[in-house]
Amino acid sequence: MYSLLTNSPKPLPDALCDPSELLPFAKVKLIAFDLDGTLILRPQDPLGNRLIKLFSLLSGPGRNLHLTLATGRTLTGVSATVKQLGGFSKVPLVLYNGSVVMQPEKQALVAHEVIAQDVVANILQLICEFHSAALFIYTVDPEAKLISDYSSTESVFFKGKAPKPELDFNGMSVRDFSEIDFSSDKVVAMLIAVTLPEEKKIIVSRLNLLPGVSVTASGSVYIELRPIRSSKALGLKVLCDRYGISPQHVLAVGDNDNDVELLTWAGLSVCVKNSSDAARASSKFYSVHGAGKAAIDVLEIVRRAQRLFGKARKA
Repeated sequence: MYSLLTNSPKPLPDALCDPSELLPFAKVKLIAFDLDGTLILRPQDPLGNRLIKLFSLLSGPGRNLHLTLATGRTLTGVSATVKQLGGFSKVPLVLYNGSVVMQPEKQALVAHEVIAQDVVANILQLICEFHSAALFIYTVDPEAKLISDYSSTESVFFKGKAPKPELDFNGMSVRDFSEIDFSSDKVVAMLIAVTLPEEKKIIVSRLNLLPGVSVTASGSVYIELRPIRSSKALGLKVLCDRYGISPQHVLAVGDNDNDVELLTWAGLSVCVKNSSDAARASSKFYSVHGAGKAAIDVLEIVRRAQRLFGKARKA
């Protein structure tokens, strides 16, 4: 469905550019930002005041421009950032690297992809064979509603030989696997922590043989699992279809390999400074700035383009 671009990206238009270079940015109707490494550098970092103000100016009443986050984080994991941007009632979200889509107008999940229960059972059986492995299972309740920026829509369950941690890295309370109810708890992602490199290598090779699941193993101790039919690009497509927005009117901003499909799918795409090679190769433009400042750069360009070519946005 997606192909990797081979051309080098162009620099973003600057203050001295020919105004015609801004025309594509004037036609943007949705901007999707990756979170970690793009909007913020570290997970605990707050958004800067300028970034918050630009979000408010560009997505305020009558603007007809949607600003969204497309991230691998959970709903709990993005809550602090979303609250800075006005709350869950204002920001569309693509979570779990595309497995979950939330629309603010609905105050609920509007789409989700799941890992089949039999695949979950096979993974559980596999993990039990290794002493250094522990499994975190992330689930959602598709019927749950967001109420006053609080949600019971997601849970994380733990299975492993080590003691159960109180919180996961998103700040979610971790429950024991014995509490899971597969009739309402739909598995949208799984995370395996493996402390021994040799065991991790074996686990990854066996996971790759399982159907219906996508496996990502980075240089850390973690192995990430998500439904084979999910990605940030597919999640964003769900949102765009609901808003009646075509890909050529979408601007995506990212920095890492899990942003590649998103950057390729969007009509306009920008990689930030120090992006991965794959993210850079998939982008139409690049910013000379890193996390946070690059996002400001993009929003300032869109704002300037709208001022110059206001009528073009109706095309």
